[in-house]
Amino acid sequence: MPICKICNKNEATLPEGRGEPRFCPRCWDTRVRQLFHEEDRFHIQRVLRSNEAEKYLVYHDEHDTGSEAIGVVFAVLDRVPDHLEISAFLSDKFSWKNKVPVIYEEGVDCEVEMMDVFLGLLESELAPSWRCTSWTAEVTLCTGEPFWIDSRDREDATDLDDDDKDERGPRR
Repeated sequence: MPICKICNKNEATLPEGRGEPRFCPRCWDTRVRQLFHEEDRFHIQRVLRSNEAEKYLVYHDEHDTGSEAIGVVFAVLDRVPDHLEISAFLSDKFSWKNKVPVIYEEGVDCEVEMMDVFLGLLESELAPSWRCTSWTAEVTLCTGEPFWIDSRDREDATDLDDDDKDERGPRR
């Protein structure tokens, strides 16, 4: 009979993942409740939608500037295998390595990184909303200031060599 890894008193009946039972129902409920509370501090707002793709902005309650997004998530559904591909690009302006304490009634605590809380949010809210049979996620932590490239803003190529020009003018 395995014993709960948190309280070391009750029988462990609930597994974490697909392994052996590690937690008793009381400790598991406490842990899940606290992680859900942390996930609720993230806000995912859909900004673009098509039949097979959506774009979301990610916000968090504690971000310094308040209304500035801390990440962008793209979700693309491949209808033939019914597989969802999620790409998340997260700003380094948010402390993804910060630890969130998970405290139990017995005083035992552990810490979970904010990145893991965010991944739990993708798994519990975003992926199930698509009702697909499978999904994968690629998460990229972007460093530096974000920038935007728009081909319509490019100036004419006036500094091209004479060899790059023909009788009609510079190539575009």
